[in-house]
Amino acid sequence: MEKGINIDDLKNLVNQFTVDVVNEYKRELILDGKKATGNLIKNVKPLEVEENGNKIIGRISLPDYWKWVEKGRKPGGKFPPPDKIRKWVDDKPILPREVNGITPTKGQLSFLIGRKIHEKGIKAGNQLSNSIDNVYNKYNKSISDKLDKFIDTNLIIINRTLDGK
Repeated sequence: MEKGINIDDLKNLVNQFTVDVVNEYKRELILDGKKATGNLIKNVKPLEVEENGNKIIGRISLPDYWKWVEKGRKPGGKFPPPDKIRKWVDDKPILPREVNGITPTKGQLSFLIGRKIHEKGIKAGNQLSNSIDNVYNKYNKSISDKLDKFIDTNLIIINRTLDGK
């Protein structure tokens, strides 16, 4: 009879799941052009799997601004932090272009970008949630196939036992 799955197998499965989510998330970010500095992509990492009571928990580490990339930002509210916009302008790098004979400084350009974000918001990217869904669907199919095989194998054994074979 085929043996069941043990806690170490589950931990390994959850660990591989988080690693696959991280890799898929990085791929989604690159495909969506979310690589201004590469900082987000570089700093997405799987954390060690934890046991908490009867739960096995897989987590990933992300820079704090991931949520703005993922969920976007609605128009209005507070202006985005000017220092963060300026750093983004420097890192990207974005070169100011002349408009009506005037070339804005990087500080002015940062203000203009911040104002546009304030007025129009930022569209949600949903790269992380899409990555989790994609990896979950892959694992769900794999686990379902293994479970089907396990049930089929054990039903045959049960039937043979009942039939006296």
